[in-house]
Order: sequence, then structure tokens, then C-alpha cells
Amino acid sequence: MFNTALASASPRTRDGAVNVFVETPKGSHHKYDMDDSGLFRIAIELPEGQSFPFSFGFVPNTRAEDGDALDVVLVTAGTVPAGALIESRLIGVLKMQNDEGGQMARNDRVVAVANMSRIFSSVDTLSDMRDGFAWDIELFFRSYNQMIERPFEVIGRGEKDEAYRMLEAAESAS
Repeated sequence: MFNTALASASPRTRDGAVNVFVETPKGSHHKYDMDDSGLFRIAIELPEGQSFPFSFGFVPNTRAEDGDALDVVLVTAGTVPAGALIESRLIGVLKMQNDEGGQMARNDRVVAVANMSRIFSSVDTLSDMRDGFAWDIELFFRSYNQMIERPFEVIGRGEKDEAYRMLEAAESAS
């Protein structure tokens, strides 16, 4: 039943907002993955003192370059539960690559702000975020990949227009 609901979720709402499905909530000490049955499985436990700085999820019914749904870092002021579908707007992209089967492959993360957020209501692009915001998230991903002993590198950043181009490509590929 749960999978059916998610499978029917549109990538965008009627007013153009982007639906983001939250797998791992901000503040979690565990990385969750949703399995084929719609259940959440704990994939990784983070080291003592480390937690996810923002919620992580994906845009339903999309297929990114890596074959998975389009990955999203979701910015909210507080936590939201795993399994929440949050109307958002894309503000940028963190360009990354990591080892996939012995070869480095792109694994970009689109950055979105929840439309419900009052604190981030004036944020329109990645460059509108506080100084050091993107660097902090990149540092988290470096640490995370080091923990699982996977080669990783940051290769750049992009603004809102590039994030929406990635969304359009992922919508077309699904």
C-alpha cells in the first residue's frame, strides 16, 4: 500500500513545487534506505557524535544519471519524519563523485528548501545560503564516504537553473 502511494506521487505539484520524499531525517545517527516493500531499513550507523546535518531523500518518479531517483539534500529549520513528502523548491546542486564498482561515477545531490520553511523563505539559490553552507555539507559527505571506505571527491557546485535542468532530465528518464 505504501509503495503504491509513493509510486503515484508526482515529481511536481500543480503549482510547480518539487515533491521530496524524506528517507533520512535531519539529526539522524542512522542512514535509512527504503526497500522495495516500502519499509525503511537502517543502512549505516554513523560514528559517535556525527549526525545528518539536513534531511536526505529523493524526488519520486525520477531517474538520475546514476540510475536511482534524483537525490536531494532538503533544508528545513527543524526535523521532519522519515517518509514525509515535502513540497520544496530547488536552489542548487552539489556536484560529487564516488566509487561505484571500481570506477568513479557522478553522484550529485540537488539542494532544496522546504516551501513550508519560514526561516529559509527568502532563499532562492544556493549562493543565498549562509557562508560555508555548501562547504559544511561537502565536508559531511567526505567524512561519510571515508567512514565507509569509499573513494569520494567534490567536483563543483551549481545554482538553481542547473538543479532544475537535472530534475527535467530525471523526469524524462523515469
